[in-house]
Amino acid sequence: MSDVESVKALDASIIEGINAKDAGMATAAYAEDGALMPPGAPTMSGHAAIREYWQAAIDGGLENVLANPTAAHVSEDIAVTMGTLTGSMGGQELAGKYVLYFRKGNDGWKVQRDIWNFDA
Repeated sequence: MSDVESVKALDASIIEGINAKDAGMATAAYAEDGALMPPGAPTMSGHAAIREYWQAAIDGGLENVLANPTAAHVSEDIAVTMGTLTGSMGGQELAGKYVLYFRKGNDGWKVQRDIWNFDA
């Protein structure tokens, strides 16, 4: 698997975890010191905080999330993916865009930063 394919697979694994209602699976792609930067909330740093966020979102009704990666770039041990996303939460339709920043270490590629926002 190429590096681009690897980061795209990690990108997809977060969505798979959310849709499976499995916060642990959604969190597995993140580095231990990774950070999640959701809209309208403070930055969550580290696995425990990221897992808590995804669990709360799942418990709040986040579902049917689809991500469409529109670009992926790899340069040595750094990679970035970006794309669009849709889903629903509590019956409200969501649409937005995201950027994931990855680093490659001894344990392979991991998400270092995850940021997204919603379309108006």
